Amino acid sequence: MKSFFRNACCAVLTLLLTAGLAACSDDDTQSGGLQLYYPTVVDIGPSMSFMSGVPTYKGPAPSEFSIAGITLDDAAVVCDSFSINPDTGIVSISDTDDLATGVYKLTVSCRAGGGYYTFPDVFVVSMAAATPEAVEVSTPLLELSYAELAIAEISIAVKPVGESVSIQNYTLIQAEGCEYFAISRNGVITLNPSFTGEILPGTYTVSLRLDTYAGSKTYDDILTAHIFSEPLEIRYPSAEGRMEYNMAFTSTVPTLKGSPEGLTWAIKRVEPSTDKIAIDAATGVLSVEEGSEFAIGDSFTIDLTVTNDYGSTDFDSAFRLTVIEYIAPIDPETFGYDDVEAIQGGEFSAVLRAGFTGDEVSFTLGALPEELEGQLSIDEVSGTVSAVKGHTIPIGTYAIPVKASNFKNEVETVINLTVKENPYYFTKVHYGNNLGLTPSEDYANQFLAPTSADLQALTLMPVTDAKPGTEITWSVKMVHKLSSTTIDAQTGELSLRGGYTANNGGMVLVTATAGKGQVGETSVTVPVFVSHMNTTNGVNILYKPFVMQVNPRKGGTSVIPEVTGVDPNLFCLDYRRTFNYYNIGGPEWHGSGIAAGTLLYQLWSNYYTSINKAVNTGSKDPVSYYSNASTTNLALVYVEPTTKAVVVNANKWVDNDNVAANGAFFAQMTYVTDGNTGNINNGSQAFPLWIWFDENF
Repeated sequence: MKSFFRNACCAVLTLLLTAGLAACSDDDTQSGGLQLYYPTVVDIGPSMSFMSGVPTYKGPAPSEFSIAGITLDDAAVVCDSFSINPDTGIVSISDTDDLATGVYKLTVSCRAGGGYYTFPDVFVVSMAAATPEAVEVSTPLLELSYAELAIAEISIAVKPVGESVSIQNYTLIQAEGCEYFAISRNGVITLNPSFTGEILPGTYTVSLRLDTYAGSKTYDDILTAHIFSEPLEIRYPSAEGRMEYNMAFTSTVPTLKGSPEGLTWAIKRVEPSTDKIAIDAATGVLSVEEGSEFAIGDSFTIDLTVTNDYGSTDFDSAFRLTVIEYIAPIDPETFGYDDVEAIQGGEFSAVLRAGFTGDEVSFTLGALPEELEGQLSIDEVSGTVSAVKGHTIPIGTYAIPVKASNFKNEVETVINLTVKENPYYFTKVHYGNNLGLTPSEDYANQFLAPTSADLQALTLMPVTDAKPGTEITWSVKMVHKLSSTTIDAQTGELSLRGGYTANNGGMVLVTATAGKGQVGETSVTVPVFVSHMNTTNGVNILYKPFVMQVNPRKGGTSVIPEVTGVDPNLFCLDYRRTFNYYNIGGPEWHGSGIAAGTLLYQLWSNYYTSINKAVNTGSKDPVSYYSNASTTNLALVYVEPTTKAVVVNANKWVDNDNVAANGAFFAQMTYVTDGNTGNINNGSQAFPLWIWFDENF
């Protein structure tokens, strides 16, 4: 589903601000009147947009704001990227793709109390490069012993070179299956604690993608890691071979687990003893020359010694060779596979047709079409060709070349593979909305039910992009309130019921599954939200939409709510308590709520670490504007005090392993109607906004 923010004309980003305010004096031609204050913007770069808050002031109320001049590094410039609202004094920065870097200072003029004021250099913007020009690592070459990996502790610092917009995220780029290293949010590389496979000896290069608020850049090969060991294991595709009487023999090529540097293979012992079996010291291939006169039925056990730069290891009974009377060549007429039909992403395998003739055969894949490279595997002994579930072979028809060889001949055939569209594949489920928002798919799955009767009246039918006639089974999971919700397992008709609480809300998870039990089984899970906001003491708060869809790595700003029944200049709103987080598609440990061991607990902990205080999970500080008024960049989320739009700060909803939130946040806000922010903690209570996090927005 799309976020409505995708279509916004100008994305307003939360920027780091200095803690202090830039004070300014009034025009020399005026006396005793006005002082104007803007925060200094210190974290903006090309492609970013910005909207300042309303400036603060001392003295008479200002109006008729205008920009009287702009300088770049103290030289006067003309720049269309800056504009000012003449009524509020809010400065906007846009169209910054080609804006030169440096320090911009704006001179602002306004009228107040019958006088005209000019404030030189009152608004200061430090425009930085989008990304650092380079990065340095404290240890560019890492040597690690395989034997000590379990106890190894590494800490490699990544340092940006050159000024840039603040870094949001570090991501290591590693070969698939070799994600041996991880990087922290502070740019420190360690062994990856989440890697569950085996770290193998070898030499690996690691690249880095660095994301800032203004862009991304990849820095190639910042780290070379050499993991070394003595020979640990060897493997021939088949540890037993057969040779025809008095004919030549050549084994398959073995594989090694261990370092390849200085590698040599040697025969340690043959039982019974003979000097007619040789080994290639570089490859480990065993061979016997023609005319050996071994007797039919002779069997030899071969022990090997394998040596590299880090040690030497003996492998007893590494290979067994048996002499037989006759080895059949491969009969091309019997070498083939039946045609294979598969669905996109569905696992499949192709096995040799019955009746295959040929002895001591090894099978390999031939030159594959580009679409099949890296998608297929072959068993060298049985000849079975397969692809795992989730492969990305495009829809189409392909010829897969397969070679069968022994020492007498080599034969090639092809497997005819047809990949068809997955009949069960679909990606979208939505129930629309009752807010009048269009297109309904973009604002889907949110329903306003101010009263219990309104809730009882909600009976909803889904829309999907599944192929016509596809049989879908439906299920629902109650998450927040809505404890009596039911769903028709065949049609997906949803009846949202139970747990009504005024000025609160509800959430369920609906799962639609097509092709249940089939190879191409596909499931889609979506949340469905309800808001019970109604008029209390004459005041009503309506965010429309009341579900804020946001990418946790990018952050964003909600719509401005419709607030009725109160003077907007006296209305103050802030997050206060009851911090609910419900995991939708994140790691299981992200959990729900704010208990220890959940995502929300970790985010609260990170906030308090940043301000050097003990963790207080009952405190509103991490999500409160009034607790972070001068340093709003530290907050996870907050209500902007002028517009009452909710701001989600970029890259705050990410765990310590760099996994972003995929879930919903729902917390109580409190408000006052008399402008007294000192009493806001004890104000009227409401749950007006759901925040739905997903990296796909």
